[in-house]
Amino acid sequence: MLSTDAVQTSSGYETENGLRFSCASTVNLTKGTFSWVPEMRLILACVCLIVASLSLATRVCATESRVDNVFGDPLLTPAVTLAGVMNPASQPILALVKIGEGTHRRIIAAGFRGLVLISDDGASHWRQARVPVQSDLVALCFISDRRGWAVGHDGVILHTEDGGESWTKQFDGDAAHDVMTAYYKTRIANGEHQLQRFLDEVELNTKDGATLPFLSVYFENEKIGYAVGSFGMLAETEDGGKTWRPWLDHIDNEKFLNLNDIRKVGSDIYIAGEQGTVYRLDRDKQRFVAVSTSYKGSFFRIAGNEKYLLAMGLNGTAFRSGDLGQSWKAVKTGVHTSLTSASLSADGKTIVLTAEGGQALYSTDDAQTFMPLAMHKPMLFADVVDGDDDWFVFAGYQGIAREKVPAANKSAPVQK
Repeated sequence: MLSTDAVQTSSGYETENGLRFSCASTVNLTKGTFSWVPEMRLILACVCLIVASLSLATRVCATESRVDNVFGDPLLTPAVTLAGVMNPASQPILALVKIGEGTHRRIIAAGFRGLVLISDDGASHWRQARVPVQSDLVALCFISDRRGWAVGHDGVILHTEDGGESWTKQFDGDAAHDVMTAYYKTRIANGEHQLQRFLDEVELNTKDGATLPFLSVYFENEKIGYAVGSFGMLAETEDGGKTWRPWLDHIDNEKFLNLNDIRKVGSDIYIAGEQGTVYRLDRDKQRFVAVSTSYKGSFFRIAGNEKYLLAMGLNGTAFRSGDLGQSWKAVKTGVHTSLTSASLSADGKTIVLTAEGGQALYSTDDAQTFMPLAMHKPMLFADVVDGDDDWFVFAGYQGIAREKVPAANKSAPVQK
């Protein structure tokens, strides 16, 4: 029989059977006593009986299937191999990268639950890589056709030395607390007391284990690399990812705002983040210096080349700079959903943007004006990369698609 005895909890009341519910202002529930009208008692009794029955059935099913459905820590469980009728290219994909040159070009895709796919024919066919985790992977970076890194949820950082065929784990959120706090504690013990605020932030970010993601990664060479993420998380390595250290004291990010994207544009390394902030690495100072854009919303991606920078984010917002970030001007995109990714063509003459509303845009005048691109497979886009010739490869929550982008001489300004 379902007991009507209930004890108060932080969020309401809980019955002896484990049923939890919050209390509305019209309900006065005390231990063993209901002050509800009879109709409400009847309704509650019916609801409780239904919930109890469902709970019992769930427990029975769980008990019977526990042997076959043991929960696996995503950081310790290899990615599941796709089999049967499952089409790799229809799986949710969050990141793309192109490596190699000429006839040896390869596209690598990464997504949910540790899925990594490889295509050697311009994204027409895909095969699955071997990945040691089931964490969602959200960003990729390669410095050659062999060596690359992937980052994602649970604070995971993966590395490959065979062009993405197989991956090993270098770092994760479980290790982050001990490694990063120890780094700052040692420096503080040696007299650098000004670092206490950074230690406090790392403690706050990592005390609950592998809960925060790395959102982007960039390597300058085989040794030096950076990973950025939520709540101002910034990590740096000088040995190819074998060891990582916190770099929160190497960036003008007093409020520990989210850092969403890091990449090289032209000859400099930039980070795009919250509150309209862009950061540029000052190599002499070994510090990411904040560059104001006058925008107050979030930037999710930064792109460009030697001629311009383009920071993009919420509500179709894009800001362009032609002087290395000293001044910025808003660019009309014609869309009002968040811009999620960008990619330049191999010759740098075309840039393509994607939006979470399923839109894609392109520009052939150095990101000064944009035109909408008709998409045969619109979706919530997460990334885009240039493919062969005028083709671009798009990825999102419904998989992977290829679209041809008009040549430079066919571009025209976007209409409001």
